[in-house]
Amino acid sequence: MQVPLANKMERTEEVQHLTEHGCSVLCLGCPEGMLFGIDYAAWSVGPSFMGIKLVPPGLHYVYCSASAAEDIGISRTGFFLYMKPRDVAVFRWDPENEELARPDSHDEEARYADGVRGFDFDQNLGPYPLELSAQWQELTRHATPELVGRIEPVSKAIRSKRAEYDASSEALLPKPPEPEIHLDSMDGADGDEVMLMADVDANPEEVPKSGSAPPQRPAGDSNLESNASSGCLFFSSLPRRRKKAASTAVETTQLYMDRSAQLEEMIQKDYAGNEFGVLGELQLAYIAFLLGQNYDGFEQWRALLQLLCGCESAVERRTELYAELCRCFFAQLNQAPADLFGDDLTKDNFMGTCALQLLELCDSEASPQKLRRRCGKLRELVLEKFGLSAEDLGLLGEDAPLIVEEDGTDLVGWG
Repeated sequence: MQVPLANKMERTEEVQHLTEHGCSVLCLGCPEGMLFGIDYAAWSVGPSFMGIKLVPPGLHYVYCSASAAEDIGISRTGFFLYMKPRDVAVFRWDPENEELARPDSHDEEARYADGVRGFDFDQNLGPYPLELSAQWQELTRHATPELVGRIEPVSKAIRSKRAEYDASSEALLPKPPEPEIHLDSMDGADGDEVMLMADVDANPEEVPKSGSAPPQRPAGDSNLESNASSGCLFFSSLPRRRKKAASTAVETTQLYMDRSAQLEEMIQKDYAGNEFGVLGELQLAYIAFLLGQNYDGFEQWRALLQLLCGCESAVERRTELYAELCRCFFAQLNQAPADLFGDDLTKDNFMGTCALQLLELCDSEASPQKLRRRCGKLRELVLEKFGLSAEDLGLLGEDAPLIVEEDGTDLVGWG
């Protein structure tokens, strides 16, 4: 989303707080006309641009390409950046590789960081668009630094990547997002959660976060360094369905109808038993796809969604996980760019199918009230985004009706 990069902001209480405790991203030597983005905002920079100030502490995604006019999937490079209060991240434009890189010298980086804290570069730093902050916090609600460290490439740089099977065609990746700002409460006036606004007053122990101790990458793997330049993401592998010996026909059918056993195995193996780790990876994969324009991110996002939406018995045991999944999926659907719903990557309508499956699993009379409230909000969003009710989405497929004009010509064929 391209927004005006203003240098002056209204002196609100939030701005005053971030002036003292906020973070900055300093970018040296950026060529005029390059694309620079952080989270949901991107700009074609001018000759005086040297970075962004007033950045809220937390996880962010920074990305760039040599030309804003030619940012079409194959030239974008980005990286996750976790910042503590008053942190300054220093980068220098690398004209050979056309990407931002850390300075070689730690002393040089420290001197520049001190200069930023002393306001030496203040006139050349644009303010972070705080009107988008709540959306971004919602989108990264379960993504922790530990999880980022496990998934990100060795080089930290996430590069644009097309579908493996179509390397010579036009990129099948969406345009930079232009999300609308909605601050709708997902649970109503009496709810304890909001959909697109962070719970700033919530007790941290009551807000579930993703896995705190995910497995580390294997040391000494000869393939890791070879992946450094390619920007390979280390996503978790989804467990395979395992049919037990002497399984009955009913058990075998259940194995393919209900993927709860796969989910349980993944939670224990990849997230040390913390169920919210899978939501953190779901969110990171979505960001790698949407902002990083990386096809591996899309595949992992789709695979995790399909897994989570195919677990009938897990909903009964892990109601809080599925309440949070409804919230995460709501945010992703709500903030996705409009062209994503008609893109070649998503033309099989897997998002609508997943939404329908999730509602069927969670929106029952036996479900907790919070889960049902969130299902109600998700149901409304499905109608808004797809122009179809959840019930009508269930008709899409090989048995769907064919809509024709009065003269008998086909109008729309679902199937």
